[in-house]
Amino acid sequence: MSNSPGHMSIAERRASDMKPAILRLNADSSRPPWFTNVLVGFAVELRRSFHELHTGVSDHILGRAALACRNLLEIRYWTMYAAKSEDNIWRLRKEALIDMRDMLDKFTTACQANPELAPVLPSLQQGRAWFEEQCRQTGESADGPYIRVSNLAQELGLADEHRTMSSFLSKLIHPTGFSICLPGAEDFTYQQLYSVGCWYFNDCFERVNEVLKRVNLPVLE
Repeated sequence: MSNSPGHMSIAERRASDMKPAILRLNADSSRPPWFTNVLVGFAVELRRSFHELHTGVSDHILGRAALACRNLLEIRYWTMYAAKSEDNIWRLRKEALIDMRDMLDKFTTACQANPELAPVLPSLQQGRAWFEEQCRQTGESADGPYIRVSNLAQELGLADEHRTMSSFLSKLIHPTGFSICLPGAEDFTYQQLYSVGCWYFNDCFERVNEVLKRVNLPVLE
């Protein structure tokens, strides 16, 4: 993919045109709903993250722009994973269940550790009961470990990229000595963030489009 300034205008055009395409994809009933929903989810995440990137850069909110750029970096690994096989697309359904179970576990532990959060526990328990019942009815399991993005990057041969870029972007997301002591020095980073984020967006967009073509679902452009 080109690194010329043109890739930014391509990303902007694609992002602005995505909503009707997402609606068409979401309305398609030629594949099982959960399979299509994974691909719809990729498109929605891409569009949302690009909007956050664009807004963060336009409004000079460094943390917002950097977080969006990191999200686009991680979506890139997930789209590469999904593009490998239809089995991987289905695996993302189980990943959602594992993530839900993990979030319920962690939130419950946090509420148990802090007496001031104890009133939340009954609603959490109700949520867990509903979730477990849904899994039982569909015959699906939320057991097992979730896929860590760092491990995914390792499997894809991109561990060095993930380690360095994720660390770099995290420095811009969290309050650090850099953001506290040198607030004016951050200005030079906006255009670089935008350029990199647009590159990630285009890479993900094209990868998702190739998957959609391969499985005969409506494409994004």
